[in-house]
Amino acid sequence: MSRERGFTLVEIVVAVMVLMIGTLGLTTTSALVTRMIARGQRSAVSLAFGAQRVERLRIKACSNHTAGADTLYRGSRIAATNAWSFSDLGNKAWRITVATRYLTMPNRWRTDTLQTELSCAF
Repeated sequence: MSRERGFTLVEIVVAVMVLMIGTLGLTTTSALVTRMIARGQRSAVSLAFGAQRVERLRIKACSNHTAGADTLYRGSRIAATNAWSFSDLGNKAWRITVATRYLTMPNRWRTDTLQTELSCAF
């Protein structure tokens, strides 16, 4: 009786199949993570753009209550847009609302809103 060492062809085929399934799962997951990171970067840039607008408006809010809009470009593409408005809360208090709209994926837009209240009674 001879004792041969090594793997059979069936064992090798099963091992290769298991390895391929694992590799495909990792590839799919890495593509999803890459898209999520890109979406997070776009979201962070646009929300920082909105927050900067809120801070600029807070400085002038007691003297100028004009609604408006502006656009952030990355190259020739629109990265985000801001639209702002003021609401009179009475007693010389104002609410500033900034709506920031940005592209999350092709032809899909998301809008986030920032609000702050400001008292002009001084």
